[in-house]
Amino acid sequence: MRALTWTGGTEVAVADVPEPEPAPGQVLVEVAYTGLCGTDLHICAGEHPRAKPGLVIGHEIAGTVAESAEGLAAGTRVVVDPLLACGRCDTCRNGRPHTCENLRLVGIDVPGGAAPLVAIDADRLIPVAAPVDLRHLAFAEPLAVAVRAVRRSGPQLGQDVVVVGGGPIGAAVALCARDAGAGRVVLAEPAPARREFAAALGIDTTESAAGLRGDVVFDAAAHPAVAALVTEVAAPGGVVVLVGAYGDPTALDLRTVTFKELSVVGTRVYSRQDIRVATELVASGRFDPEPFLTRTAALDEAASAIADLRRGVGLKVLVRGTS
Repeated sequence: MRALTWTGGTEVAVADVPEPEPAPGQVLVEVAYTGLCGTDLHICAGEHPRAKPGLVIGHEIAGTVAESAEGLAAGTRVVVDPLLACGRCDTCRNGRPHTCENLRLVGIDVPGGAAPLVAIDADRLIPVAAPVDLRHLAFAEPLAVAVRAVRRSGPQLGQDVVVVGGGPIGAAVALCARDAGAGRVVLAEPAPARREFAAALGIDTTESAAGLRGDVVFDAAAHPAVAALVTEVAAPGGVVVLVGAYGDPTALDLRTVTFKELSVVGTRVYSRQDIRVATELVASGRFDPEPFLTRTAALDEAASAIADLRRGVGLKVLVRGTS
């Protein structure tokens, strides 16, 4: 079959790969759509330490069960939870598999979904009974990151929220915070196109977070300049939530953390409950992913879609499972 692969260096290509053969406990999924994100860009730039050349990328996957197996009937709509925990380390045994010491992901450590078919462990599939658009379900995985961040931030009813970073995750965090009952929600983003996108969703926007004040501040940018600012923006007694993943150790003003009695909260991907909640938000219509889905590309167009994302064109690209 044809699949979008990282071939090494900074090259991506649609290439012939073997069709997956499900192992015991796995289900063959006919891929409808796979979203591409910043992680895929890092892989395709040769910047991910675990990815190997020839990898089929893509971990934001929605599709249907291709063949009845493991109690799932053929044709069942499914969202893929791509997290692969070891189940043996201390954090797994303590009920936190999403912070597994040996965490792996579909589309990084095993073949991903930018292909017509993918074999997935049955316990990684979330069945969806509602007749929801599979394009929308492909956004459930990134939405789960936002759900996790908002849930980790604690009570927000009436609190002022500042989100720094207006990519898909930052905008989703702002919407989820508003849905959770926050007071004023402001999104800070320097790129005009992303500010315009957020404003079209009804989110208050500004070019910079400097001078703002929030009871809860979400860092969805993971940029050293933002890390230097978030403690200043947070109100005394406030919460700083680190949503984006920093590649290197980054300076944080710990004196201000102490003097303001701030809480700094880390958040890593999402729990199983978070991605179930995200799936339900999409399936029920409470969260509409449509504005986020700026391009849907056929498989044969996927390499050009990667090039567009590298140039900052568009917000969320979906790749169809078949050309």
